[in-house]
Amino acid sequence: MAALITGNVIGGFSGRFFSGMVAALAGWRLSFVVLAAITVLGGFASARWLPAPRSRGGVRVKPFRALWELAARLDGRIVATFAVGFNVLFAQVAMFTYITFHLAAPPYRLDTAQLSSLFVVYLFGAIVTPFGGRLIDRIGARATVGIAFGAAVGGIALTLIPSLPAMVVGLAICSSAVFISQSAATSFLQSAAPVDVRSTASGVYVSCYYVGGSAGGVLPAIAWHLAGWPGCVAFIVAVQLLTIAVAFRYWRDRPATPP
Repeated sequence: MAALITGNVIGGFSGRFFSGMVAALAGWRLSFVVLAAITVLGGFASARWLPAPRSRGGVRVKPFRALWELAARLDGRIVATFAVGFNVLFAQVAMFTYITFHLAAPPYRLDTAQLSSLFVVYLFGAIVTPFGGRLIDRIGARATVGIAFGAAVGGIALTLIPSLPAMVVGLAICSSAVFISQSAATSFLQSAAPVDVRSTASGVYVSCYYVGGSAGGVLPAIAWHLAGWPGCVAFIVAVQLLTIAVAFRYWRDRPATPP
């Protein structure tokens, strides 16, 4: 799972960095064309290299029936994992969306290419996330999320320092922590969800993850208009602390089945 998230990290960096550079050189319309071309190439690569699904001799389950079966098996551990996934991308999108407004304004006045370069910090996540996978194996997903989001709180606090290097370091810490937390959540879901509804649970988790990202781009606008970047920082920190609380409250090992 950590290796999968590492690929996700590299993809997130590439989309933001290269599209920003193309937009700075040739306008945003061409950057959309470039992203579309990369997406098409990704589709062909997936069709060519991903293995075809193997039949297990089972009966295909209709989507609504699968969701109903999952709903009947939900417990606090699974719902909490959905909430953690929501908060993970919420925090990431909120940070990198609103800090660009902050850095585009005086006294920093960064241009499009410079703002796109901020996403180089994603690459720290690509380096750190595999080690995060080892940490999950050693101390468990719950403790890993606590450490990661605790570090993220410290990282985003660094962005309040009126120094561009301090902000870059803070963003690097935050993004790495978010990707490690994503690995922990996806790994934990594999043990939290019963085998017969695990695929459906994974699909719902991904939906919650991306809904969280959408909310992270919209809801902090209230804090931005009221208090600028410090208001966004307070909002994001509250979400990060809530994530730690949810994980520590509900992420517990499933009790062993009595003989």
